[in-house]
Amino acid sequence: MFDIGFWELSIIGIVALLVIGPERLPAVARTVGKYVGRANRFVSNIKDDISKELKDEDLKKILADQQKLADEYKAAASSMNASISSETESLRGNVTMDDILDIEESDQKPAANNNSEKQASEQTDSSESVQAGTEKS
Repeated sequence: MFDIGFWELSIIGIVALLVIGPERLPAVARTVGKYVGRANRFVSNIKDDISKELKDEDLKKILADQQKLADEYKAAASSMNASISSETESLRGNVTMDDILDIEESDQKPAANNNSEKQASEQTDSSESVQAGTEKS
């Protein structure tokens, strides 16, 4: 704060000794020290309060930014939900019961074809093994 060096303090001490006198100087020095300490604590408390307020303002700003982002994400999720719902409803409107039955029938036909193909391949494998056995003899 103040740029007071050693020589300035020594001059103030000599003037105080001459003006106040050696008997009252220690009591005056104690009183001055007490008031200087109170002033330092007061200034320190004010600095702390100001820094807390600044941090609070920063936190409020960050919180507001986070709330804005959360609102944007909610709006995006809501619009996506609405578009998915509308798309689902349009698909439900386009699909009829006949389409579902056709899908089920087409799912069952390949399964039946797969079974018949397996049986046919097993028959050819067994006939080939029989023919190979007769050729060796």
